[in-house]
Amino acid sequence: MKCERVRIILDDFVDGLLPEAEAREIETHLAECENCRDEFQSLQALLEKASHLPKVIEPPRDLWPDIEAKLGAQNNSKIVSKDLLLKRGDGASKPFTPSEAIIDKSRAKSWYTSPRFIVASMIVLLFGGYWLYLQSTKPSWEVASLAGSCKVGSDYIEKTGRLAVGEWLETDEISRAQINVGMIGRVEVEPNTRIRLLQARVTDHRLDLARGKMHATIWAPPRLFFVETAAALAIDLGCEYTLQVEDDGSGLLHVTAGYVALESHGRESVVPAGGLCAMRPGIGPGTPYSEDATLALREALTKLDFENGGTEELDIVFRDSRFADTFTLWHLLVRVEPALRPQVYDRMTELIPPPEGVTRDGVLRGDQKMLDKWAETFGLGYSWWKRWLPL
Repeated sequence: MKCERVRIILDDFVDGLLPEAEAREIETHLAECENCRDEFQSLQALLEKASHLPKVIEPPRDLWPDIEAKLGAQNNSKIVSKDLLLKRGDGASKPFTPSEAIIDKSRAKSWYTSPRFIVASMIVLLFGGYWLYLQSTKPSWEVASLAGSCKVGSDYIEKTGRLAVGEWLETDEISRAQINVGMIGRVEVEPNTRIRLLQARVTDHRLDLARGKMHATIWAPPRLFFVETAAALAIDLGCEYTLQVEDDGSGLLHVTAGYVALESHGRESVVPAGGLCAMRPGIGPGTPYSEDATLALREALTKLDFENGGTEELDIVFRDSRFADTFTLWHLLVRVEPALRPQVYDRMTELIPPPEGVTRDGVLRGDQKMLDKWAETFGLGYSWWKRWLPL
């Protein structure tokens, strides 16, 4: 697992919300990466300090009796009869004497100047004010109904509304909606879709597509908009794309502008404009292919990615691949068995020769710098966005 992915889901890891397999991947990464380990330890330290904050703030035990005494005061010399009873040390109760009543009344008048009450009040105001501030500033995105009535949480939206962090947006068989992704883009939500807002931060605009179909148009720098699915994480690289997720969690990405990266279970697919990529829960993204690739090539990739396909399917890919399919072969270079990689390399060189500095031995052993350099020659644009960090 790469550092960028670890930092994205580190909060969920600390909270114990990740699947067991993904949590083990992070544990392995933290054992090897000092930078991510330092970030993890800092987060743990912050949570440890937060755990010591008071969960409940109780006022002084004598606060209410004092309030009652003040409210019951009639004048400078009289107190309500039930407040004229004083619990003696010997357990007996007897009326106050006039002098005792005057003393107690003076105490009742000064309850609000008690240091304990002042401190408690300040704490209540501080935490209460902060809670109200969080509620009033809870991040949300604008939602507009495009057809029918969509549902946000338990409420139906006829025209416009707000989708807050943690809330689900649902469309039925006739409704459609548009989500304004902060100030960086928009998402059109098709019928029979269930989608949730996970994050609405400056550097992390994140949705969770549980099922259905969405179309995203993003005009921001790379790596600011993310969509989580059961099969993979879609990372925007400045693009336009359609993402569809079936009830079983399988999905299909179709990029129409720019690039999108799909990541899961240590697998990564970079899909350029005009490309598609299937994905499956438990496996992750498959090998991307061109939108005009032959049906035979698509079916062969499905078997190679998800059904333990072998040399027969690879031969079909070689037979039907053209220059436009070079990025498909590039992905296969590191996905097929090592014994089959020379065949993939040879077919790629027939479509586009490797640039200077990219050697056969280096590519076959998976040298990432050489693979990136070769990718740039056929427009995959792989290396530039890998170096891009959020603001």
